[in-house]
Amino acid sequence: MALAITNAYPHLQATVIDLPSVVPVTQRCIEENRATDRIQVNAANVVEEPLPGTYDVAVLRSLLQVLSPEQAFEALRHICAAIHPGGVIHIVGRILDDSRLSPLETVGFNLVFLNVYRDGCACTEREHRDWLTTLGFDHIERKPLTNGFSVITAHKPA
Repeated sequence: MALAITNAYPHLQATVIDLPSVVPVTQRCIEENRATDRIQVNAANVVEEPLPGTYDVAVLRSLLQVLSPEQAFEALRHICAAIHPGGVIHIVGRILDDSRLSPLETVGFNLVFLNVYRDGCACTEREHRDWLTTLGFDHIERKPLTNGFSVITAHKPA
């Protein structure tokens, strides 16, 4: 995602946060795409530790759904703490409606999450809203994408 965004908008700088075991692969990908001047790679386990640095925008893509709800909140707590006042978080992934019965594609994928990942599950819009509100974010909005994906956007007050 960082490659696509910084290729489309070369004036932007991005930081990719990955698990320490994944950083060498991520770094190699950034180098192969000649993007080391635009993209920095940092190692961190967002569930267990604060992030290095501070950021204007955070984009999470299909991260929270592979974690337990408790781990997802801890990850959000660390990520949200690293966002500057006035900043924004975008959570892209499979997010269930509060009924847990739709979108249908997400209900189906939730069965996979529950069986493949130790603690993973698709959480509801309400759960995301509650987490973000608890962490001090407002103007929380969910927009549906295609194939059962959604994006939740929230703002950190200035």
